[in-house]
Amino acid sequence: MSFVDRTRSRVLLGAYLAIESVYSAHLMGRAGFDWMLIDMEHSPLSARDSTALVHALAVGSHGRCASLVRIPALGVEWVKWALDAGAAGIVAPMVQSAAEAEQLVRFARYPAGGGQRSFGPFNAPWADLGEDSDVPKYFSKTAGDVAVVAMIESRAGVDNAEAILGTPGISGVFVGPVDLRLSMGLAGADGEEAEYVAALSKITRLGKALGKPVGIFSATPAAVQTHARMGFTFLLVAGDSTALVHGAKVALDGCTQALRDVKL
Repeated sequence: MSFVDRTRSRVLLGAYLAIESVYSAHLMGRAGFDWMLIDMEHSPLSARDSTALVHALAVGSHGRCASLVRIPALGVEWVKWALDAGAAGIVAPMVQSAAEAEQLVRFARYPAGGGQRSFGPFNAPWADLGEDSDVPKYFSKTAGDVAVVAMIESRAGVDNAEAILGTPGISGVFVGPVDLRLSMGLAGADGEEAEYVAALSKITRLGKALGKPVGIFSATPAAVQTHARMGFTFLLVAGDSTALVHGAKVALDGCTQALRDVKL
C-alpha cells in the first residue's frame, strides 16, 4: 500500500531521522512509527547516508514504516538520489508556487507519469523486502506510487496553496509550522493566532476538497489532538536526536533521584 493510501485510513504518526547512523535508523524503525522523515534539509546527511538510512529503516521496521526523504532544496539531483534510494516519497521544502510544484513533479515522475525523471533506480530494490524485489519491479510497480510532497511554510505558500495542491502529480503537502509562523512574524512551533489558525484551516480544507493528504509537525500531544481534529492526516511527532536526549535525561534524572533517596 502506498504512503498516500495509508493516510486515507487513519492519522499516521512519524518521526525524523537526523543522525547519520544505520544503527539508529534500524532502532527507530523498530519503534513502531508509521513513517519516518529522513531530514537532509537541516541535517548534514549525504546522498550515501540517506540511501543507507532508507534501507536500514525498511529492515528495522520489517517494511512497515514508510521512508520519506526531505531533500535540502528543489534540485533535480536531490530528487533523483532520494527516489533512487527506494524511498516511499520525497518532501521538498519551501514550495511557494504552482511553478515550483510543477518542477518538483517533473523531477520526481518518469516520462510515463508526466515527468522527466531519468532511469537508474539501482539501489531502490533494497528498500523492498519482497523476495521478488528487483529493478524492473520497482520501475513498473513501485515508482508510480512514490509520494511527492510539497512543503507549505510561508505566507506565499499559503496564498498559493490551492494551486500547489492542485498541481497534477503532487501527492500532498506538509506544513512547516515554525517557518510559516516566522513568515507571519510569530514565534514558536504552534499557537492560536487568528492568521495562523486560518492558514492551517485553509490548507486542510483544500486538501480534503482535492483528496490529498496534509501533514504537519506536532510538537506536543495536545498539538496532535488539535491537528487531527483540523484534518491533518500525517503528523511528525518525534525524532532520533530528541529521543536520545530525552531518554538519557529520564534515566539520569531517575537515577539521580534514587541516589538522593538512599541513606548511606
